[in-house]
Amino acid sequence: MSAGTKYLPHVDGLRAFAVLPVVLFHLGAQWIPGGFVGVDTFFVISGYLITGILWREMDTEPGDPRRFSIWVFYQRRALRILPALVVVFAAVVVMSAFVQSPAAQAALGSQVLAATLFVSNFYFWQNEDYFAADPSSQPLLHTWSLAVEEQFYLLFPLLLFLVARWMRRHVLAVLAAIIALSLAASIVVTAHEPGTAFYLLPTRAWELGAGALLAVWQLRRGRTSSSPWIAAVGLVLVVGSVFLIDKSMPFPGAVAIAPVLGAVLLIGWARGTWVGRVLEFRPFIYIGTISYSLYLWHWPVIVFWRTMTGNAIDPLEMVGLFAASFLLAAASTAWIERPFRTRRIRDLSARRVLIPATAVIVVCATVGGLWTRYHFSPIPVPAAVQEIAETAEYADTADYREQFRRGTCFFSGKETGAFDTYDKDVCATPDPDAENVLVIGDSHGAMWWRGLDLAYPDAHVMQATASGCFGLQTGGGEDECLELRDWVWDELLPGGGIDVVVLAGRWNPDTLPAVERSIETLTAQGIRTIVMGPTVEYDGDLPLLLARSVQFDSSFDFETLRVHQRDEVNAQARTIAESAGAETYIDVIDLLCGDDVECVLRAPDGTPMQFDYGHLTLTATEWVIAEVQDQLDAALGAAGRS
Repeated sequence: MSAGTKYLPHVDGLRAFAVLPVVLFHLGAQWIPGGFVGVDTFFVISGYLITGILWREMDTEPGDPRRFSIWVFYQRRALRILPALVVVFAAVVVMSAFVQSPAAQAALGSQVLAATLFVSNFYFWQNEDYFAADPSSQPLLHTWSLAVEEQFYLLFPLLLFLVARWMRRHVLAVLAAIIALSLAASIVVTAHEPGTAFYLLPTRAWELGAGALLAVWQLRRGRTSSSPWIAAVGLVLVVGSVFLIDKSMPFPGAVAIAPVLGAVLLIGWARGTWVGRVLEFRPFIYIGTISYSLYLWHWPVIVFWRTMTGNAIDPLEMVGLFAASFLLAAASTAWIERPFRTRRIRDLSARRVLIPATAVIVVCATVGGLWTRYHFSPIPVPAAVQEIAETAEYADTADYREQFRRGTCFFSGKETGAFDTYDKDVCATPDPDAENVLVIGDSHGAMWWRGLDLAYPDAHVMQATASGCFGLQTGGGEDECLELRDWVWDELLPGGGIDVVVLAGRWNPDTLPAVERSIETLTAQGIRTIVMGPTVEYDGDLPLLLARSVQFDSSFDFETLRVHQRDEVNAQARTIAESAGAETYIDVIDLLCGDDVECVLRAPDGTPMQFDYGHLTLTATEWVIAEVQDQLDAALGAAGRS
């Protein structure tokens, strides 16, 4: 047999090294911060295996029944991908009806529609928002990678066929050029638009292409290679990436070269070596054989568990969720995937497979579209519970836009050119006839602007806020945010006219020295400083947690659901603010959770205090400001309260 025609057990073992880190990473295992790179390993494996099949078929003589057929190729993809995927869709929709809020169900319908049409990578890319619902509330988020693969295989077989027919001698050069262009695009785009680089095919194609290049190279040589040293390097790269890469690094870009290159070296050179024997360890091979189903099932299992219990997953829950995902994957592989891989099914004509497959896709897409509009719950959900839960969608309402002034005075520091959207005239131009108050900070600073503006109509309350950094005099952040920071501290503040600065943000121990230096600088310039302490945070979106406790008539579990670590940060921030000379420190946590047992969960109008894990709603900020009126009045001086 020629290279690439034999079953390669070490490749199945490598699948285990791809899927296990992804699952453990999603379970919250802190010791594998780079578990998400398992997807990159999957891309290489997929590119290698499928290109090997395609190139062999394109290398046969005309008239040979094994000759390449695009319809037969799509038939195989349908039989491989659809059966388990459709069952997962059905299970997710059913679970959604029992445990998700109406708004979350509507969002799921859109996800099903996008995933069915293999465009979910575009869906999640377009819906990527700093204030979007926690990704853990999106049960089909993981289908973005399937979409990237299927888009690749919609185009690549045709490209490879043309190359095989007209440029056969240069196929390796063509593939290498595609890889180089895609990798270059990935590096450039990652630096400026990381979300785009993460989700879209042009910046991911090089990973699938790397496997494709290896497959064609082996087939043209007519044999495989073996080297324990090269394979060992590959193993170090794949395993090391899981432990050394983390979410703080720009990804994919150049960072992704390590796991991709490691996968290529393992596939190409591990066979027959001690590294290959490690990969061929029977448990690894078995995990590899169920890896597709394990990937499909694990994320919905995690999402729905977190929906019911909160975001944090303790070690015992990790074990239980892993076991549940594993059992579902084993059953799915045995009873759903394998029946569609029998010779009798594979030998059916493409027409007899693709017509039913198309019908299934149409049905699933229709269900997704209808579920978006006409979702339901078999368990009666009181109107009051629905009203509470819908506060989680607050970020999409006019109140949110009014409170934060998104796109005008508050922008995402991750968006290229975002600083250009900042309207200096509207957001931060001092009024010579009023007390000028400037709010500086991230999203946890931006949320205070409207409340202060309403409470102090005689003051001119301005705003210089962006996600990605705190806007402090020192400290890091996204490039676009740093442009705003430099403008504020180098031009706006030294230019005079600012009477009071409100520093507010989601403080952490690393940023507190920058808070201290900023206060000292402002004090030296004669500018009074108000520091807003961090807010109470919860293990999940407060409206959903509160709605669940109301629906099931249970007391709110403050001990488990409240993030108590914020108390320590609050104490440190208070000490630093007072010692650095701040006019006043507003202790929001003490105000909301004074007895340290129970916290204020609802604003005076009955809505939850937060619309997510920690951002206060407008009515909540108004309540807090009213409660600390004396402190603010003293700090604001001439502005007073109207």
